[in-house]
Amino acid sequence: MNLWEGVRIALSSLWTYKLRTFLTLLGNIVGTMSVIAVVSLINGVDLYARREVLSEGSNVFTVSRVNFFDILTDMDAFLASLNNPELTLEDRDYLREHMQMASEVGASLERMADLRAGAKESRGIEVRGKTADYSLLEDLPLHSGRHLAERDVFASAQVAVIGWEVAQDLFPGVSDPVGRDFKLSGRHFRVIGVAEDRGSMLGNSRNRFAVVPITAWMKSFGGRESIDIKIAAADLPLLADAKEEARHLMRLRHQLRPKEKDDFGIVTMDELLSLWSGISKAIYGALVPLVGISLVVGGIVLMNIMLVAVTERTREVGIRKAVGARRSAILWQFLVESITLSMTGGVLGICSGLGLALLISLLSPLPFAFAGWSIGAGLAVTFVIGLVFGTYPAWKAAGLDPVEALRHE
Repeated sequence: MNLWEGVRIALSSLWTYKLRTFLTLLGNIVGTMSVIAVVSLINGVDLYARREVLSEGSNVFTVSRVNFFDILTDMDAFLASLNNPELTLEDRDYLREHMQMASEVGASLERMADLRAGAKESRGIEVRGKTADYSLLEDLPLHSGRHLAERDVFASAQVAVIGWEVAQDLFPGVSDPVGRDFKLSGRHFRVIGVAEDRGSMLGNSRNRFAVVPITAWMKSFGGRESIDIKIAAADLPLLADAKEEARHLMRLRHQLRPKEKDDFGIVTMDELLSLWSGISKAIYGALVPLVGISLVVGGIVLMNIMLVAVTERTREVGIRKAVGARRSAILWQFLVESITLSMTGGVLGICSGLGLALLISLLSPLPFAFAGWSIGAGLAVTFVIGLVFGTYPAWKAAGLDPVEALRHE
């Protein structure tokens, strides 16, 4: 018997006993569906995280008062860092003047606020106070207008670059809001630029922001908050050296003794990716045994059904042996059927998993991204399940005595 003949017989059996087939393949379907859905969602979040890193630059790191990643890795260190002194614009100016391995040294502050233009209002907007070099530290293309300039920061100019959605909220029907005014914290700001539409991710719009000079931000909200200092290494291979240079200069600036701990935090995008990588590995680690149990149960059910099939077709096996079929031909026939059954469950599980992941991404903030390797892994696993758990029934069928098989009713 050739391969396609065995597949045809297996598919014919599938169609004849639909309910039994479904129950037989349920374990494979559920196990494969779980793998595909979880992998697709994790892959989507992974691509999102890496895109965010690229938007800020892989050679950019941040000096801040505390390292918020310590909440997940070292809670005691995080609580201790709450006593760190606030970082100021003078700290940023000191680093900007003395760093040799940095191409840009900027500062930023953020706060949520409401914006108003006449009768129109845009609520819950992320107002970002920035130095003029922010456009060199992050990817923020403009639809119209210009970015902030050094003169804007020096003069505490009340000007702003607004996000696409903010422009639609405050100035509906206006093709180019550049030159229009809005109110922020009781002060009038003029729009000098509108960012391109950046879409949304994880359910959050990336267009609800306004960038203003950090000096104007401090006048609007007060200057007591600690700033974040963003530093771009002159070249990616110099990132580690630039971090050490920034750490050394900050310790000099804060007059720390050699054995004293840093009273500031330094965070790189690589640390964010490493943190997410650890989380995703933990998810995969928990997924493997759970899916393995489902697939093993499915394999046991598959073996039992194949044993039933051997019993039901004992007379057929006897006839085939009586007309000259070899033991290997019978073994091959039932192995092909077992593998076909298992891989059919795998294909159904893959389709269901992709559909489930897509549905979850539509109904929740979780992004979806197709992972090609998971398809191959799903098919390979179901192939092995069919081969392993189909071997015993096939061996039993091949070992039937033709005389006894022909007597079977």
